[in-house]
Amino acid sequence: MRTHRSRRAAGLLGLVLAAAVSLPATASAAEPWNGDFADFPADSWSQQWGVVGDGQFGFDRMSGQDGAVDVFYGQGSSAPSCEDCPSEGGGQFYSDFTAAGRGDLAEARSLQLTYQVRFPADWDFGKGGKLPGLYGGKPGEAGGGNHGQAWSTRFMWRNDAGSGARRADGEVYVYDPSMGDGYGEDVGRGAWQWQADDQWHTVQQTVDRDSGRILVSIDGQQVLDEQGIQQISDIPFSGIFFSTFFGGHATEWGPSHDVHAQFRDFQVSTP
Repeated sequence: MRTHRSRRAAGLLGLVLAAAVSLPATASAAEPWNGDFADFPADSWSQQWGVVGDGQFGFDRMSGQDGAVDVFYGQGSSAPSCEDCPSEGGGQFYSDFTAAGRGDLAEARSLQLTYQVRFPADWDFGKGGKLPGLYGGKPGEAGGGNHGQAWSTRFMWRNDAGSGARRADGEVYVYDPSMGDGYGEDVGRGAWQWQADDQWHTVQQTVDRDSGRILVSIDGQQVLDEQGIQQISDIPFSGIFFSTFFGGHATEWGPSHDVHAQFRDFQVSTP
């Protein structure tokens, strides 16, 4: 996997301004959409989320538990394209707001995605991996090195190597039409760290299509405000890109042992 330039905000001034400036108000606030996994993977669940057929994998490694979903990641697993992985892990699907009866969210100028994630205490972050985010345009045209008139803002965790390396750096992994080719770009890497403490943590990303701003809050504390995405004003929100796996595309990204993570309480709203 290629290494890409970062679009991180410059210094403390950006953080101060982030706390002081709010996103432009929307014309009217849409009713929030809420999603859970109580009926996963039944048709009733698929209809609630507006799941599309493209880009799915790993449903056999995902199980519903009290409204949450548990995802299994095998030792040394990575993306489905991995050719040297000893096992498989993670899961993925695209939701579609319009298919779920929420075309009003698709046409919004800015949206907030909020959900909770839990990494158990025995979790191994490996080299890095993906977590759910928002997307716009056609499924499959903003991920895996594929580009089109589409965009995505999945979260990632990343680990550095060597002496004094930081662990579990958070970032937003961005695809947008300005990139042309190659893989995604790291936005805000190290602005926060993910925690493997067997506790639920609330994560939130806000994407503004007009300004290209991406805001991130962890457990109610804003950690990132950056002009992190480009050329998406004319590409409506499509839905949630539920995507979680280790990688990258090689076993070196994967965990040293089998691990599980859990996700719950998904909500999309206008900020």
